[in-house]
Amino acid sequence: MKIFNLIFIFLLVVIVIYSGYYLSRSNENLIVTIPYGSTTKEIAKVLLENKLISNESIFVNISKITGFSKKLQSGTYKINRRAGTLKILLMLWKGKTFSLKVTVPEGYTAEQIAELLQEKKLCDKEKFMKLVDKNRLEGYLFPDTYFFSPGISEQEIIDRMTAEFGRQYLSEFNNKAKELRLTKNDVVSLASIVEKEAKIEEERKLIARVFLNRLKKGWHLESCATIRYALKNSGKPLTYKDLKVKSPYNTYRNYGLPPGPICNPGLLSIKAVLYPADSDNMFFFTKNGGTHQFSKYYDEHIKKQR
Repeated sequence: MKIFNLIFIFLLVVIVIYSGYYLSRSNENLIVTIPYGSTTKEIAKVLLENKLISNESIFVNISKITGFSKKLQSGTYKINRRAGTLKILLMLWKGKTFSLKVTVPEGYTAEQIAELLQEKKLCDKEKFMKLVDKNRLEGYLFPDTYFFSPGISEQEIIDRMTAEFGRQYLSEFNNKAKELRLTKNDVVSLASIVEKEAKIEEERKLIARVFLNRLKKGWHLESCATIRYALKNSGKPLTYKDLKVKSPYNTYRNYGLPPGPICNPGLLSIKAVLYPADSDNMFFFTKNGGTHQFSKYYDEHIKKQR
């Protein structure tokens, strides 16, 4: 009986190798999704439909003999047409799922993130934005590099990004925010403005301090970045008419912080708000090259612009 089993296994392996070699000479990679809870037979059917194996029964038998049958994992896989049964079984056993790399830059708005994900066919922009707007998550979609599997839902993507925000926003930040008399939403809102205003790393804390000083004195923040957000203007030069736009995000007309973040800030901008520079400056303007000139007094501010 043992000899018979060995011969049977040997013949199956030979058939698998033979069929894998001759099934396709194409070097094409296919993206295949194995649904959660699929049986070995159901997996074999998916593979056969995609012409990655030539025989369902052989796949099922080999998976049983090798002990893989109850250990095959669901998910989305990138499988080469030349892989053959044994390599496919190993791939499904190890759970080497295929995922797309997505880098979300600091300062992207939720809409920009939705567009980026839609370009990669990972989400529907409209569905994504409905979930973001419903839960007021602008500012809490943490900018980072992610790996998402095709077929992931919009809610799952959002959950991943907000969970990353939760990991990055340390408990000590809440204590520091209280010292500054800011709520978490205040911190994230101001950090989002700093993210948009700052062009070089060294100026984040200086810019944050100017806005904190203005808040303390009850002045308008007068951030052009908030006007751009209100107008959905990402790059065009602003006019004096733009500064008068009626919007709760217009910090030239409204006192205090806007009702929420204007983008999704990175950790450095959040830290800049919580640990700002020690300065009495109340003004700044942009110079050539994206750097800023800071001043304590208005007359000084005007003089430096001449």
